[in-house]
Amino acid sequence: MEIIILKNFLIVLNYNDAETTLEFVEMAKTCNAIDKIVVVDNCSTDCSFSKLTCLKSDKIDVIQTDKNGGYAYGNNFGCRYAEKNYNPKLFFISNPDVRFENHVLQEMDKLSNNHKDIGVVAPIVNQGYNIWNLPKFWGLIESIFLVWFNLDKRKIKSKMLGSKNHFETVGVVEGSFFAISREAYDKIDGFDEKTFLYCEENILARRLLWNGYKEAVLPKCRYDHFHSVSIKKHYGGKVKAFKNFHKSMLIYLQDYLDGGIVERIIFEICFGLGYIERYMYDIYMKVRK
Repeated sequence: MEIIILKNFLIVLNYNDAETTLEFVEMAKTCNAIDKIVVVDNCSTDCSFSKLTCLKSDKIDVIQTDKNGGYAYGNNFGCRYAEKNYNPKLFFISNPDVRFENHVLQEMDKLSNNHKDIGVVAPIVNQGYNIWNLPKFWGLIESIFLVWFNLDKRKIKSKMLGSKNHFETVGVVEGSFFAISREAYDKIDGFDEKTFLYCEENILARRLLWNGYKEAVLPKCRYDHFHSVSIKKHYGGKVKAFKNFHKSMLIYLQDYLDGGIVERIIFEICFGLGYIERYMYDIYMKVRK
């Protein structure tokens, strides 16, 4: 009898957006670089879970968390379920609002296998930016401001797109789509569940760095990200979503940068200015419509 080895696992979170997740899984299940898909319903308040159960098959497991603990909690739930029930070697972590091709997954898998010091690998997003420098204190302050941060990310993306190398090491990749080796995931003890939404990428990169791992991108590989469909449905504008940044950024500042009282004061002042910036942005977008 042929023994089927399940090595590459795709973990996808759903929260109150079954339609987007159903479409995503229909696309992902055609990729032979994925051995198993684990759909994690993050304790949706609508009937998402019952809608998603129709996906169950030999290739797809559908599970539900006991609470909506956010991005880190949900992805840990999926990864640990996979580890308990199977023997994964690589986790593809993905939002349901992304699209990718099989050859991209194959390249991510290959890089992870050939370079054990690379804990996380990602392609480059077509829309917007998915790479930035791992922030120290002033980098964290920069990330509060939309214009400043996006200009910096734009410069980094331009550099990556011009690279002739097979891969480039980077500071941080966005959490919408990436692969993390099981070895790295276990060594850093997964995602920090103190965060609910936002800043998980900085924390993940910092934990990887502390444990001797790097993050990398594949300059010739791409994916599409239709930018937080679930989050936009829930929060609407930039201001409402920005409120969730505060707790996560504070965790990063205090737990990962050892920020003291002076840094906290500067952070709070700048966060208030960032709130005003997003408020003005929301008004501008409404006027444009």
